[in-house]
Amino acid sequence: MKKLILSTCLIVFCLFATAQSKTQSYLDYIAQYRELALKHQQKYGIPASITLAQGILESAAGKSDLAVNAKNHFGIKCTSDWEGKTYNYGRKSTGDCYRKYNKVADSYEDHAQFLLRKRYASLFELSIKNYKDWAYGLKACGYASDPKYPEKLIRIIELYELDKLASKKTSVKSNTSSKKNVKSDTSSKKKLSTEKEEDIKKVVLAEENADTFSMPPMEDIKLFYNYQSGRRNGVRYVIAGPNETFASLALSLNMYERTLRRYNDAPDNYEISEGEIVYIYPKKKKASRKYPFCHPRESDTARDIAQRYAIRLKSFYKLNGIPYGDPIRTHQQFNLR
Repeated sequence: MKKLILSTCLIVFCLFATAQSKTQSYLDYIAQYRELALKHQQKYGIPASITLAQGILESAAGKSDLAVNAKNHFGIKCTSDWEGKTYNYGRKSTGDCYRKYNKVADSYEDHAQFLLRKRYASLFELSIKNYKDWAYGLKACGYASDPKYPEKLIRIIELYELDKLASKKTSVKSNTSSKKNVKSDTSSKKKLSTEKEEDIKKVVLAEENADTFSMPPMEDIKLFYNYQSGRRNGVRYVIAGPNETFASLALSLNMYERTLRRYNDAPDNYEISEGEIVYIYPKKKKASRKYPFCHPRESDTARDIAQRYAIRLKSFYKLNGIPYGDPIRTHQQFNLR
């Protein structure tokens, strides 16, 4: 009897160990695409754990027919707005149309853009550490029809410890100079150097001289993560350095590029230039009480005004009864409150 019980326990243990053993193809996939997933976590706020788990599940760790022949690792089908290559998977008469890519990196990028649609907006309210709610949220938003889809993602994440990636950063370095990185030198954090103070004064003076109309002052000027920084309308901003991009700035400030662009009403095709003010917190719905209205410059766009007074672009349009996105006439007065 004891031998029977012992044998049964041994069988159960072996089955459990087998079920929990890691698959080499999965490990290889994670090693190959880990950095790409981390890059998207940093840039878009999509958990690397979710990206990798979806890639493994949807592409059979890169070995499915769709992954091999179409470089499609996320099972994304053709849609009416898709203008790229296509791949018919299955029988010609009943097969589905899937998107085809030139390289796997394109599939990863399209996956990110796919999730950035309004349909999945609720997911981005979640922490990147909350992989379970992300998994169930993907199913709830209609990403997959498999009722077990969330559980499968969670099982992969936990078995391969992908949840630990939430605290990791990509090893890709910023193309900006090292002086923008956070330094361990405590003296640089305590006070501004004379050179930095002079640089800030020049920026302030240039802005005041360039604007013949009302201009909110630069307040609370100091260093922030080694960037020249201040406030407008109570909103903290930094001044972009040479060769700066949204991606490099986000990396230096430990933020998501997507978040930084949203705070500054910047579309994907817009890049910052040296000396430009970049808000690192959400702008406000109204300008300061000192500036109830403004007269714009000749070359101003709606976004230029919104940035100058630290108000949200949608709020500017709403305050002035203008359809969102319409061009503005500069020879008129605009409400800021």
